[in-house]
Amino acid sequence: METKTSGRRKRQDSADGEEEADLRLKRTAETKAATVERLMRDLGLQDGTSLELRLANLSYLAYLLSKGISGELKKHIMSLLITCVGSHPGQASVYATFVGLLNVGDFDFASECLSFMLQKAYESMHTRDWSKCRGVVHFLVELYNCQVIPSSSLLNLLAVFLKECEALRDPDDLVVAAPQTRRDWLAYCVLSAMPIIGRDLEGEAAFEKLMVSLQIYIKKRCAMHTTMLSVWRDLKQRDYLELLWQQVDGLRQEHWAEPEHQLIPRLYMAFDETLSHGQMHYIRDFQLAPHEQGCRYPPPRVCFRIFSYDSVGEIHHLPSPVRIERHLLEAQIQDMLYSYHKEKRICADSLLGYAASKPQLPVYHCIVEVILGEMLQLPTAQWININYGALLVQLCKGQPDKVPQVVVQAMDILFNRLGSMSVACFDRLVNWVSHHISNFGFICQWSKWAQSLPSPIDPSASNLQPKVVFLRELIKKCLRLSYQQRIAEMLPDTLAGFLPPPTLPHFKFVDEKLPGAILSKSLLEAMRSKQSCPEMISEIISATTGIGPLLKINVFTQNCLHLGSKSFSHTFAILSKYHSVFKDLAAGDQEKQLAILNGIFDVWVASDQYKFVVSEKLVKMEIIDPNSVVNWIFDPMMRQELTKMYVWELLHSTVRHQKRVQHAIEVVDVDDPSASNPLVKGILLSIVQRFVKTLSGAPVAGEGTEEHYWFQWVLGRLQETLFIYADDCKTISCKLLKICEASEVRPEISKTIEAFVAYIM
Repeated sequence: METKTSGRRKRQDSADGEEEADLRLKRTAETKAATVERLMRDLGLQDGTSLELRLANLSYLAYLLSKGISGELKKHIMSLLITCVGSHPGQASVYATFVGLLNVGDFDFASECLSFMLQKAYESMHTRDWSKCRGVVHFLVELYNCQVIPSSSLLNLLAVFLKECEALRDPDDLVVAAPQTRRDWLAYCVLSAMPIIGRDLEGEAAFEKLMVSLQIYIKKRCAMHTTMLSVWRDLKQRDYLELLWQQVDGLRQEHWAEPEHQLIPRLYMAFDETLSHGQMHYIRDFQLAPHEQGCRYPPPRVCFRIFSYDSVGEIHHLPSPVRIERHLLEAQIQDMLYSYHKEKRICADSLLGYAASKPQLPVYHCIVEVILGEMLQLPTAQWININYGALLVQLCKGQPDKVPQVVVQAMDILFNRLGSMSVACFDRLVNWVSHHISNFGFICQWSKWAQSLPSPIDPSASNLQPKVVFLRELIKKCLRLSYQQRIAEMLPDTLAGFLPPPTLPHFKFVDEKLPGAILSKSLLEAMRSKQSCPEMISEIISATTGIGPLLKINVFTQNCLHLGSKSFSHTFAILSKYHSVFKDLAAGDQEKQLAILNGIFDVWVASDQYKFVVSEKLVKMEIIDPNSVVNWIFDPMMRQELTKMYVWELLHSTVRHQKRVQHAIEVVDVDDPSASNPLVKGILLSIVQRFVKTLSGAPVAGEGTEEHYWFQWVLGRLQETLFIYADDCKTISCKLLKICEASEVRPEISKTIEAFVAYIM
């Protein structure tokens, strides 16, 4: 009996021991996987980590995996590899070095990695993840530097990318059916990689053929978009691809001399001897994902420059705009911006770390320039304005001795160039400056800017000179972020006239002699009583005689706003309470809805913010139709208001509301995009028609006159509107061109619409 018990005990102990051993192995594998993940992610960080530490981490990572990689860990490493390369295209060199080191001891794993990344290059094109695909291409280019693939394989791969660009020479080639934006992106992938390999491949026939193909493509492609996409009318900005070619070609003429300050990361050079022991892999039969109808490629861009030798005082060691060093700096900054734009602290730390690693160069100037260029990019910025503003604030707080001075410089330059700035960028600039200075006690270059205004300073609404309009709108925005007394204390005496009067309602029916005053008095008494209800108010309005329905609506609207004038919350509460009364009075009748909007204007004549917020609320409550807002904005009585920001905030808010409604009530027919969004297309077409009518009716005036400024402001708002709704406008492009055919349309208007249609098609 004891023997049987002892045997069972031994078997149980043995099973427990095996289970414990399995758990230990599992925990060891999990620990190893976690360590590998941490180290791989850290390799891509640009937080000021020293080169020595990065090399040490790379060596340890290769050592950790040198004793073999299990199947699960292989999958995990390759998944991490594509994630890291896709998120940090500028760090492709370090990840290629990692694979190169593994290739020395594990040829099969390196082969799997290569096949995996080639597949991901194809998939990322198919899924339209352009940043990831560019990162993979640069990773494959760096594999050549790490002696994993031979030059012949690399050059054949790059030739595949340029094949469609070469097809531009042959008008009968079907590949030309792909849009220029696709060919531009393919050319950019190859051209941006040339500085990485040019030094080693100079003179090789296949490499020189690639350079010739790029040169011919850049020369023949259409770059008419540069004028329309330029932030300044009198300063034509360079097309990004043309400028990059000039920068790369300049490097070629210097026989690919290595840029100073380690602007091209070459970590593999520290392992050159080790990497030479690895076996080569060959790339065969790689194909690009084909073009698909409706595919959206990265749009054309122009290069944004505010810091140069002719714009501000000398900035030491700032590379010339045509030098490859400028591109390399900006490309690294943009990669960090795209990778971390949702995490402002991480993004700021990475940017500041990168600047600290290049103390000989004015990296802070480049960082501010790139961020502002992204923010003011036309036709639209990639992210909302607050993303850029919050990041700049974080940068100023993270490096208070360096960044704030650069931001002030940038503000001065932008302010001085307001005279030719595109109106489509104006609101973004006002919103950014107001947000930025609100984080620093509203301290700004107020006095300096005031000195550059025309003398005597006229802050009235009729003065439409760009700097005057900018300061007027900026001060209004600051008031939204603070209060009257605070802003008044910050402004110099010369700008005191720009400060709007205190935000107080104007209730005209206190004058009992005015038509409608009797109804107003009755309504006020009823609305203030505890028994007040919508039915009671409707009965009073219906029972009133002697005045027309439009005046009744105006009186009721003004009474609601007067009673709710204490705050936005009070206003919204009373509008909600009497929602049914508004609906009964004005549902479906644009003329009656205009009476409501006019009532808002009458009460809050001194407050643009209240006019915008209350009107927007009524649209969202579906008391006011979007088309009524459009008609009201372009009514002749609103002519002078068209140069103010709140009007366009309201217009765009209304269109966005219409798009949300459309999305909620209609299933979009994916097989026929032209049949979708009839409500949105209808309101956009109406807006453009009203723009054209309003602008065509304006008198032709000499440059520098108020009428000239007015026309330029409103024409700029037309272009801005087209930019914002570019995707929606594609389906009505023929109708837009037809509008231009009318004989009474001024040439400036036709030119703006025709250039826009040419850009989007």
